[in-house]
Amino acid sequence: MIVRVECVCGNIRYYRAMDLATVAGAGCDPRDLPFRCTRCRPRPPRVTVLELDRDRMPRIDVWEPHKTDGKIKWMPTRLR
Repeated sequence: MIVRVECVCGNIRYYRAMDLATVAGAGCDPRDLPFRCTRCRPRPPRVTVLELDRDRMPRIDVWEPHKTDGKIKWMPTRLR
C-alpha cells in the first residue's frame, strides 16, 4: 500500500505504508501523522492511502527512510 501526501501548493510525495509503520509504529493511522511540506511548510490537507496493482505499477518516486548518524532521513527511490 502507498500513502500519497498532497499539499495545497502542488507538492506530492508517496510513501510505502510499511515504511511509515516501521518509523511511526504499527498502530498509527497514516492520516494522523504530522506531514509537513518542504516548500511552504503548512500541514498538508490531503493524505490518501492507495492500493496499487502489481501488474500495472506507476512510475513514481517513493520516499524511504534511511538511518544516518542516529537520525532518520527520507530519500526518494523509484517504485518497482
